[in-house]
Amino acid sequence: MRHTLVPTLLLLTLLPGVAPAQDAKAVLDSVAKAMGSAELTSLQYTGSGTNFALGQNAAPGAPWPRFNVKSFKRLVNYSTVSMHDEIVRTQAEPTPRGGGGQPLSGEQRQMFFVSGTHAWNQTGNNMVAAPVALPERLQQLWITPHGVIKAAMAHQVTAQTQTAGDRKLTTLAFTVPGALKIQATINERHLVEKVTSWSPHHVLGDMLTETTYTEYKDFGGLQFPTRIVQTQGGFPSLDLTVQEVQANAPADITVPDDVRQASIKVEANKVAEGVWYLTGGTHHSVVVEMQDHVVVIEGPQDDARASAVLAETKKLLPSKPIKYVVNTHHHFDHAGGLGAFAADGITIITHDVNKAFLAQSLAAPRTVQPDKLAQSGKQPTVEGMQEKRVLSDGTRVLELHVLQGNQHHDGLIVAYLPKEKFLIEADAYTPAAPNTPPPAQPNPFSVNLHSNLERLKLDVEQILPLHGRQVPLVELLKAIGKTS
Repeated sequence: MRHTLVPTLLLLTLLPGVAPAQDAKAVLDSVAKAMGSAELTSLQYTGSGTNFALGQNAAPGAPWPRFNVKSFKRLVNYSTVSMHDEIVRTQAEPTPRGGGGQPLSGEQRQMFFVSGTHAWNQTGNNMVAAPVALPERLQQLWITPHGVIKAAMAHQVTAQTQTAGDRKLTTLAFTVPGALKIQATINERHLVEKVTSWSPHHVLGDMLTETTYTEYKDFGGLQFPTRIVQTQGGFPSLDLTVQEVQANAPADITVPDDVRQASIKVEANKVAEGVWYLTGGTHHSVVVEMQDHVVVIEGPQDDARASAVLAETKKLLPSKPIKYVVNTHHHFDHAGGLGAFAADGITIITHDVNKAFLAQSLAAPRTVQPDKLAQSGKQPTVEGMQEKRVLSDGTRVLELHVLQGNQHHDGLIVAYLPKEKFLIEADAYTPAAPNTPPPAQPNPFSVNLHSNLERLKLDVEQILPLHGRQVPLVELLKAIGKTS
């Protein structure tokens, strides 16, 4: 996706606009003049409000988890196609349900970047490449009120004016090939009032984003909304009150060398005969060899990561087909690579609570930027399970269990290899760095994991988390205050 999406978006500022219809050009000129966009090359705005963790709901159909945004600062450089978001957020839900980093203790500062063909996050002094975030961050850059006008000027655009009551609204429609489909609603004051956009998403296909801009104010000749409300995938994703805006703010956003040189890596660690722990990134997978086929646990993130996992699995076991991929839960960072598996004809196993959602999402249109699944023309096969499912070839046994009462997800699956005494789990427990003191307040998701292990009477010696590092069971016990 990166190779096709980003160069197209770069052309927005580097190439002259194609010739739109004359009436559309007149509309764009009037909007640029009214909003003060003509001489705008960069922009910074700050505010506060509420945001939501896209794709991290505790079950399909529930709203995205909500967070308080104590401060929000966005710096955009339209000339270099760069953006830097700095967000300070706190826990909003009194009882944490779902993902997105819950539960939060105190304030959390998030630093997100995009520049050209690179996206990355900053944690402390560490810069971590985040290529999976690239399409979304570029979309957010170009659907800003002034960004959407600059994008429209660079592409063939149509204009249609309608009267709604006593209001005259004009809709500008255009496509950024391989990247975005956009409709921008212009009000009678020649201001951008709403942007409806469709962008490629690794789970949802053509994901719908609706952003409304209201309560415009003049900031030194620049018209900018002081209220921004956004929904994505059908649920609220942002509600921001803007306090300050600075036009042409200094915006030198440079890609760190480590990020520029980063690549997708899959490191295969053989942890037992016929069992490999695939690491090398933020999200891991586990390969289990059966007598005549292979099972992969987790197809995470996106096509790129999943394709690398598939390639490594086929390299390890070239003579055996991959029959199943086990999806621990539907959260988008854990389900984003399932399309690549489905494109290979691999059956997806998930909990019943996710089955209909994944089947529908993977079959959704992918017209903006067709992914591997769309290109394959195949229909995904999704099988559900309830409390337990056992995969066995007569010699090896792989048990799949659902964690009861885990508030991270209503259908969170863990895998257990009884012979090896391995537990494979995602998000219920993520080991801290070695020698890190246990948290003052144990993570409730981890406490629940241990309760389920006792309920199921699983004899676990080693945990293979799908984030973090392999650890003995004692590390989990320390983390929840069960042992010194």
